[in-house]
Amino acid sequence: MSENERNRQKNSRNRNRWIGIGAILVIAVLFIFLRSCNHDSDPVDKKKPVPLPGGGEVLDGDLPHMSDDAIRDYLKQKQDASMFTVTVNSEATIQKGSKTLHLMVANPERNSLECYVEVIHKGETLYTSPLMKPKQYIQKAELSKPLEGDKNKLIVRYNIVYQGEIVGVQETEIMAVTKS
Repeated sequence: MSENERNRQKNSRNRNRWIGIGAILVIAVLFIFLRSCNHDSDPVDKKKPVPLPGGGEVLDGDLPHMSDDAIRDYLKQKQDASMFTVTVNSEATIQKGSKTLHLMVANPERNSLECYVEVIHKGETLYTSPLMKPKQYIQKAELSKPLEGDKNKLIVRYNIVYQGEIVGVQETEIMAVTKS
């Protein structure tokens, strides 16, 4: 046997060896993959009912004493209250010793519900506006007492009203600046 034939046989054996090792690795990877796909990692018995939180009785059917129109109307008022937009100056002015607060507060046209606003200082309500329909505003508020100091933080509370009931509240902090 010549040297070339021996080298060819040796190379052929090495190639066959690597092909065999590669085939074993591919089979091992496939085996691991298939086993992981079929393995149930969740030890909970799937035939048992799932315990849910809460208690009480659940009844079948529509809400009693509410027509479809009443239900739609109720859901619309809740949606309208959650989408209510407020418009108010971030800074209001007041003359020293005066009770007239100059601020712009509006119920923008895009709102569909009425509202009234309260001006609150240190937990005390100093002003309550009349009911404002959409596209109405006020320019000043007559406070129940004058403010002390040069600057006062105030809360403007929008009370959102539907059919005579408050359905939502939004508050905005503003600064009242005293002018001499």
